[in-house]
Amino acid sequence: MSETNPRIEHDLLGDLAVPAEAYYGVQTARALVNFHISGVELRLYPDLIKAFAMVKMAAARANADCGTLDRKCWLESKARARS
Repeated sequence: MSETNPRIEHDLLGDLAVPAEAYYGVQTARALVNFHISGVELRLYPDLIKAFAMVKMAAARANADCGTLDRKCWLESKARARS
């Protein structure tokens, strides 16, 4: 975890510095510290990352179809995923 220019986030366990450039929050930062299991980085598995993205896109589409997610929001995220 990079310590350059961290932001401070808060949860029930207290404050924790999270790298400013990170897309995750305090819970993920705690998990990275507490659950270093394999040491293998996900970036080494691009197909797995694509699969996660496909699952998230399918969930967004299902939520758009059910009316719980604005269809415009789903279409915009779909367009961003293709670029």
